[in-house]
Amino acid sequence: MAEASKVIHIRNVGQEIAEADLLQLMQPFGTVSKIVMLRAKNQALLQMQDIHSSVNALQYYSTVQPSVRGRNVYIQFSSHQELTTDQSSHGRNSDQDSEPNRILLATIHHMMYPITVEVLHQVFKAYGFVEKIVTFQKSAGFQALIQYQSRHEAVEAFGALHGRNIYDGCCQLDIQYSNLSELQVHFNNDRSRDFTNPSLPTEQRPRPSQQGFPDPGSLYAFQQPGGTILHISLCSNLIIHR
Repeated sequence: MAEASKVIHIRNVGQEIAEADLLQLMQPFGTVSKIVMLRAKNQALLQMQDIHSSVNALQYYSTVQPSVRGRNVYIQFSSHQELTTDQSSHGRNSDQDSEPNRILLATIHHMMYPITVEVLHQVFKAYGFVEKIVTFQKSAGFQALIQYQSRHEAVEAFGALHGRNIYDGCCQLDIQYSNLSELQVHFNNDRSRDFTNPSLPTEQRPRPSQQGFPDPGSLYAFQQPGGTILHISLCSNLIIHR
């Protein structure tokens, strides 16, 4: 076996497998800081935030065969200890031209306050029933996949929230349609949630995330540049302030 590394090598990555699929595969074990898709070789390299996260992933998948979109993939430590090439834009390109569907990919820009599953659920539930949310950190920034019950709900949320700020003046939502058909959620915690299956376990090992942000309190403001400000309180319905 290769020496333990933060970088994980994945083989048999078919053309139908998107970057977001692989992020879902590794998300339960920690933050994926970089990812490189080697399309010509049907391979991928993912760098975890620390070796502990990559070791946990390899240990788990040594007993469970990982499968993505019905295809078995094979995981091992890479000979690289660090990825120096930042190709974080690849995932965005893979989704950018996708047709509207019920799963949205949201990137948070200018993030001055922590964004959790609860915050995202409060934001997106106003436009339909949110079934699942998966969050992950990449070199491009904090991202989340939000799965609605129907495509119509996702389209409505896209039109209403794209370009808006979660908090007044910061945490801008950059939304696009994902090409995934179903999110796979293994844990219900502050980074992923299956609202249709509340009995899922929580992750045993807490992982620090989004350190150093101030406490924004319980008020969430949505602001469209040059437009209306929307305020959402955790304990109240959506109130529009003009």
